[in-house]
Amino acid sequence: MSLESRAKRVLSPVSGHYTWLEVDRAEGSWLTAKDGRRVLDLTSGIAVLSAGHSHPRVVKAVQEQAAKLMHISTGVASYESNIELAEELVTVTPDGLDTVFFGNSGAEAVEAAIKLARQATRRGSLITFRGGFHGRTTGAATLTSSKNTYRSGYGALLPDVFVAPYPYAVTCPIPPAHDADACAEHALAILETMLDHEIPADSVAGILIEPVLGEGGYVAPPASFIRSLRDIATRIGALLIFDEVQSGMGRTGAWFAAQRFGVTPDVLLAAKALGGGLPLGAIVSSRELQRKWMTGTHGSTFGGNPVSCAAGLATLRVIRDEGLVQRAEQVGQWTVEELAPLRAHPHVREIRRFGAMVALELDTKAAAKAAVAGALERDVLVITAGSHEQVVRFIPALNIAEADLRHGVRALVDAVKGAEVATPA
Repeated sequence: MSLESRAKRVLSPVSGHYTWLEVDRAEGSWLTAKDGRRVLDLTSGIAVLSAGHSHPRVVKAVQEQAAKLMHISTGVASYESNIELAEELVTVTPDGLDTVFFGNSGAEAVEAAIKLARQATRRGSLITFRGGFHGRTTGAATLTSSKNTYRSGYGALLPDVFVAPYPYAVTCPIPPAHDADACAEHALAILETMLDHEIPADSVAGILIEPVLGEGGYVAPPASFIRSLRDIATRIGALLIFDEVQSGMGRTGAWFAAQRFGVTPDVLLAAKALGGGLPLGAIVSSRELQRKWMTGTHGSTFGGNPVSCAAGLATLRVIRDEGLVQRAEQVGQWTVEELAPLRAHPHVREIRRFGAMVALELDTKAAAKAAVAGALERDVLVITAGSHEQVVRFIPALNIAEADLRHGVRALVDAVKGAEVATPA
């Protein structure tokens, strides 16, 4: 019986699936299926494995830590890997963000940020941005608007959450179509209008944004937009919170996108690649801010688990020692070079990148799904993004071999060219 058949008998159908590929093992950028088939992975476990699958240094760190101390809980005792990872993490975060709380995931980091913002500012309202993905737990889902599926059927979620527009020029509904800078100015004008008419400025605890949309379509706004949000947050006394769960740990050509934009948030959220393949999330801010978070009002049994922290520490060191932050820019450039033959394709709306975050936006979900399926037929794994799943996103390991990457993107190009999809009327 196939793994798909077995899964459908015992696992909840609530989880969506990009594929039912039956993976047995993985190394570097390659997956090996149960039947021996080798598939090039351009997803990195959805932006988790920046150093590739089973990097020897990460595996060694996990094995050694598991043999020594698998779990104790940070609220019960102190241990080396938890503290050492925090010490090294704050050397690569923006200046002034020097205190860490560890959880288990990106969604948990978002939930923690909500609690910190409300408690520290003694305010209740939150502003987030259309197209952002912040997780599926109740608070995180309230802030998520990358697609309406994540809120469907759940009724009322958190109160006092307001959604502002994100400058996503290619989908802007204002005619005539305008460029990214004009779109950013328009989005900021709407946000200022919301503060004038809908949201009392002195009620805003936090402004939370993905500085580069992840699930929403791999979209980066102009730097002027992010800088303006910094100014607005400072002016109204709200915390500026960057959700860098998908864009962090070198993916954008800097340790964090905040550094690419030259903007320091009050709170930075990390997860995914932070744990190197094991569950780990973090909320990082100044010590002054975290002192306002009352002791005992938040915590986690497994957050900052010894083995997860050991994996995270090894991963951080691999990214640093192998120059993967700098290499991200080259990885992104190689990807768009190979996508160039699609620029005039009738189903292609835009090719864009920010560091190694590369998106191929197609005109329909059907076209994107056909491209993904065609790539998998050619033994290359990619996945979609976007509010209508119309975007193919490329998330390779930052240490992927150039030849492998070029081969994989060419397979996707061939899949797009070979797909039979009706052009919208």
